[in-house]
Amino acid sequence: MIRLLKIELAKLWPANYFRILLMLWLVAFITIPFASNSFLEWMASNKMMSQNPMFNPSQWPIFDFADLWQNLAYIYKMISIFMSFIIIISVTNEFDYKTVRQNVIDGFSKKEFWLSKISLIVCFSLLSAVLLFILGLIIGYSMFPIFKIELLFTNIEFVFAYFFQVFYLLMFAFVLSILIKRAGIVIAIMVFWIYIIEPMLSGIIASSLVDWPLVADSLPMEAGWNLIHLPFKKYIMMKTQDFISLQDVVTAGVWFVFFFLSSYLLLTKRDL
Repeated sequence: MIRLLKIELAKLWPANYFRILLMLWLVAFITIPFASNSFLEWMASNKMMSQNPMFNPSQWPIFDFADLWQNLAYIYKMISIFMSFIIIISVTNEFDYKTVRQNVIDGFSKKEFWLSKISLIVCFSLLSAVLLFILGLIIGYSMFPIFKIELLFTNIEFVFAYFFQVFYLLMFAFVLSILIKRAGIVIAIMVFWIYIIEPMLSGIIASSLVDWPLVADSLPMEAGWNLIHLPFKKYIMMKTQDFISLQDVVTAGVWFVFFFLSSYLLLTKRDL
């Protein structure tokens, strides 16, 4: 796997799209928490908000370790789309330039090609989770200097949920790329599906099938998204899910296995 990953990174590094998308992702990853804190301070300076404790952002423990990991995981999962674009372009370029066929002719098996892309997906997912953990430590300690080791590990499972969510999204992008093989079309379909089609379907199903609440949450992207629920509603006294439910993990796990097996079968059983 390490050898295959090195091959993938050697192919990616010279590409301008890879450097640009990676830089955009890193800049967003690093700046969003600090920009969010500045925005909260600005909101707290508003006299109307500061007079109402419920709506006073300075009273919200967003960057305390008890809430930090879920808050950061939720924020960061919204920019993982940049990583999916890298996977999409990387895979579709292999088909556009016929390199996948040439690699097979040169002795690089279909399974090895599949494993090389899986290793890249694992690498990006791990990188995302490790950066989340490191930035979480920096932000949490700078905002909440009273440090206790038990506080650090409060809700730390959201770091692992974030790893799984990124892995899940990249596998979905991988399958679409193998099916369609055109980067622009895949990106358009993925964005359209994630941000327009599936939210509409989920809303329609949730409102019309009252007795089947699980159906709306079982759509492919909704299942991955629900691993980390919106945490900020609790700061204005609204109900929110501040834990990772087994039901959400199982639902996402079923789809993940489907994506994983589909990508393998599509690459190894079809003509390239």
